[in-house]
This record gives sequence, structure tokens and C-alpha cells, in this order.
Amino acid sequence: MASLDVTMVAVAFPHLTRDLGTNILWAAWAMSVYSLAMTMVMPLAGKLSDGLGHKRIFLFSMILFTASSALCGMAPNIYILILLRFFQGIGGGSFIPSATGIVSDLFPENRQRYIGLFSSVFPIGGIIGPNLGGWIVERYSWRYIFYINVPIGIVLIVFSWLFLRGTMSFDRLRIDYQGAAIFIGAIFSIMLGLNSIAEYSTAFARGVAVVLIVTGLGLIWYFFRHEKRSANPILDMELLKSRPFLAANLFNLLLGATTFGVFSFTPLYAISVYELSTLGSGMILTPRSLGGIAAAAVTSFSLTRWGYRKPMIWGMIIASITTVVLGQGLPSSNVVDLIGGKVIFLASVLLIAGIGVGMMMPPSNNACIELMPEKVATITGLRGMFRTVGGVLGISLITMILHLSSNPVTGFRIAFTSFGLGMILGLPLIFMTPDGREGK
Repeated sequence: MASLDVTMVAVAFPHLTRDLGTNILWAAWAMSVYSLAMTMVMPLAGKLSDGLGHKRIFLFSMILFTASSALCGMAPNIYILILLRFFQGIGGGSFIPSATGIVSDLFPENRQRYIGLFSSVFPIGGIIGPNLGGWIVERYSWRYIFYINVPIGIVLIVFSWLFLRGTMSFDRLRIDYQGAAIFIGAIFSIMLGLNSIAEYSTAFARGVAVVLIVTGLGLIWYFFRHEKRSANPILDMELLKSRPFLAANLFNLLLGATTFGVFSFTPLYAISVYELSTLGSGMILTPRSLGGIAAAAVTSFSLTRWGYRKPMIWGMIIASITTVVLGQGLPSSNVVDLIGGKVIFLASVLLIAGIGVGMMMPPSNNACIELMPEKVATITGLRGMFRTVGGVLGISLITMILHLSSNPVTGFRIAFTSFGLGMILGLPLIFMTPDGREGK
């Protein structure tokens, strides 16, 4: 459910924008605020789950996710929808660490195998979500992509209450709520500033936008200063002092901004530039997901021989070229006819793009962990935060470009071309990460 909701909303984007009478800037918040809430709540939910019991937090997350899903479907305007999506993201983010804890409790002797099996469910959302979302939106309404969560959620809540074993720890909880609030405020300020630059043309509005962005950057500086002094920081500042570790996470930030940002707008791109139907725009994401899953699997088994840098470099080059090709749009009609039409062309480019991204994911994940393997959980959360925050900022930048462009074709050309070329900025960071090969 948590995975499906990310991709289904991306497919429903054009209908949601039209039906709520809003513009692309505010509609994009419905995607980005969900990811932001999930990212920030995960480390907090993990600590609460360990302290109050995995079953309790799991049930809380399911109730919040299900209730907010129902309310999202009834949202009268985009602003209420954004607020409700934030709460839905809290529910989705709380579910992940508590569910992982439940799996760990149930299978203590085969913990790694079953957590890996549990984690393998999430990529399936990248395949089912766009296709199911496209069918629901085209057949019924975008509101039903939220309503579909309600009966499933109720069944899960009842089954969880009846069959999950409750565990309880009486450790005193120490959670850095202030740090979380500062960081969320920083990202929101930057996002609002980017919105204001694109939406309003008056000098006063532009001044407010500058103030918001400067405030956001100032809050980020204050957040890092606060984390250094906090007894229970969200970010372990000692980890970030390692130059290779910082480089690996900055690469994850760039990876999130470029790949996740572009991925979120692919359905709208398919509808606006290639004139596909809503169902077709969802189906066109399937080759990208399949290519990514296959490439990630092959790369994972080959890391000890290839190392980390080689697949990251090749994956970055492939993803960069295909993103630029997407930005340039269809080639000549003769070429399109030769390869079987615009759908085949778009599906082929997205398949290759997925392979490139899939090659980068395993080494960029493991490069962080190899530096400090004794802190796997902390490093995993930190890596996920960098990548998701990058995705949120990438979405904000693309929406600003699209809103300021004269037409969708021009907007996507500028956005995808600049983001594709922007991936090359990650090349120096790759050479600062561990090599990862055996004996190196």
C-alpha cells in the first residue's frame, strides 16, 4: 500500500490538477509532501517502535494511513489534499520500521533472509502501481486511488490486531523531535520559495521567495549545528565527518533529485508530449521498473568482481544519456516508424534508463554501509533520507521549470535535458567513494 501510493498519484497527476482547479506547482506537492513525511518519520517511528512495541506502532500506522486515505479521496481542494497526504506519509513511514521489527521478531534465526524477502515487496509497487492507477483513473476517478486503500486497510488492521504478537520494551525513549521539526521546516521553506518564484511575478512576491529560500538554508545550517549538540540526534554527525561517507550520501542526494524527480513526471510527460492515454502513461513505466529490477539484481551479484565505482559510472552515463534523449522528444517520423511507433520508442528509452538507474542503486547503497558496517541501521536511514530529500527537491525544481515554460514540450525539454546533464556532477563524488572490490 505504501509503495503503490507513490506511483499511482504520479499517474493521476493531470486529472488531479484539472479536477481541483489548481496548477502544476501545487499539484506536485501532493507527490513530494508524501515522500518528505515518510522520510522524516522513519527514524522517529523506529525508536518509538522499539520502545512502545512493534505491534502498537504498526496498528497506529495502519489506522492513520487508512483514515487519511479515505479523507484524501474526499479532499475539496489541493491545499486540504496536501495536508492529508502529509498525514498519509506519516502513516506510510511509520509502517516500514515497525513492520521490519515484526518480521525480525518472528524469524530471529533467519532474520536477514526474511527481511530481504519483505523488502522485495516494495519494487513490485513500481510495476503494479502505475498500471493499476492508470486503469482506476481512466475508468473511475483519481479519488479512487485513495479509496482503494480503505477496505484493504480495514482488513489489515483487524488481522493485525488478532494475529500479531505484541512486544513491549520499557526503555526510556529519547527522540530528537526538535531536530525533526527544524529539518522539516527547512525543506518546506525552500519548497515554498521555489513555488513563489514560479507562481508570482511581482517584485514583492519574488522578495518573499528569496526570504523563504534563505530561511530554509539558514534552518539547514541550524539543524546541523543542533545535531552536533543533541544527545540523541537524527543524524550521527560523526558519520558525516568521513569524507568518503559524505561523498556517497551527496551522490545519493543527486541520484534522488535527478532520477526520482524525472520518474515522478514521466506519466505527465507521456500524456503531454506523446499524447498517450492515462492508462498508457501508467503502463509505459513498466519497462523502466523491470529494467531497474533486473539490472539491480545482476549488479548485486557482481559487486565483488566489479566493485562499486564501475557500475555507478556506467549506470550514471546510461541514465544521463537516456534522460537527455527523453528531453529532446521524438526523432524524425522515419526513425519512429522504423522502430515501431512512438510507444515502442518511449518504452525502449525508459527500459534503458531503468537499467542505468538499476546499476547505480546497489553500489550506492553498499558504498555507505562498507565504511561503517557496525552501524547498518543508522546508515540505511541516513542514506534513505538523503535520497528522498533529493527527490523532493528535484520534483520542486521540475515543477518550477514546467510552470515557467511556454508549453509542456518546451518545459520537459528544458527540465529533462538539464537534469540529464546534471547527473554528470556526480562523477567526482563516485571517485571519492570506496572501490568495493575484493582485496581493495
